[in-house]
Amino acid sequence: MPDPAVAILLGLLQGLTEFFPVSSSAHLEVVPWLAGWDLFDGDNELENAFDVAVHVGTLVGAALYLRADITRYAAALWRGIRGRAERDTLIAVSLALSALPAAAVGVALEDRLLDLAEQPLLIAALLAGFGWLLWRSDVAAHDRGAQRTQDSYRARDALGMGLAQATALLPGVSRSGVTITAGRWLGFDRAAAARLAFLMSLPLIGGAGVYRFATLGDAAPTSAELWLFIVGGLAAAVSSWAGVAAMVWLLDRTGRHSRRSPFALFAGYRLALAAAVAVVAISGLR
Repeated sequence: MPDPAVAILLGLLQGLTEFFPVSSSAHLEVVPWLAGWDLFDGDNELENAFDVAVHVGTLVGAALYLRADITRYAAALWRGIRGRAERDTLIAVSLALSALPAAAVGVALEDRLLDLAEQPLLIAALLAGFGWLLWRSDVAAHDRGAQRTQDSYRARDALGMGLAQATALLPGVSRSGVTITAGRWLGFDRAAAARLAFLMSLPLIGGAGVYRFATLGDAAPTSAELWLFIVGGLAAAVSSWAGVAAMVWLLDRTGRHSRRSPFALFAGYRLALAAAVAVVAISGLR
């Protein structure tokens, strides 16, 4: 497969799985591992540069879809700075602060987390376990009548969902999945939990891109390699927009009153993928 096609596929995979609760980190480790892809022949600096490109694309695509929420909270934050704080100002500050737990853990444990990403059996276990937890939390929240809206988000919710988001640094957990899980346990309805999870992820995605960029070192891509960054980033932008749109559509379609969990499909997929990864790893087929 030509390198640009691999870059496009990896960009599409990153953007889509970032917002589907199936773990983008697991897919970006497992799919190249299974397919035998090595886009930059083991050059870590170029791989980090590509990671920056697809993170920027993911951020742009999601921000375009969520632009109304972003504009609303940015304006409220500005009004708060000027001394006219309101309910939306508190939500905006809480959304920004929710990124701190994951950012702190990511910087402190970066090397250890990179080592864990090379362990397929751990990825399989986390895919399965957190997939089941997502489905179970949704069913339990429905049975409790969880119907909190996005406007009820406050500082303690930011802490709880932010701590949950930090666990997604483990490969196979899923940032959107575990944050939605926490949101459902905190009583938010499905649509609110998902939209808050998406908004909370934006500072982290942007921060990850900036951090990777700052640690690129002497990476000097050729024009051909730069083209891979461009097509990968564009693919990530398109698929992240589509991923957010698809999740919002799905949760709006199922509604807050349906006991049938829309996350059962994702949980089933995660279990199937986990089983496949475990079989391949244990059998030595790859």
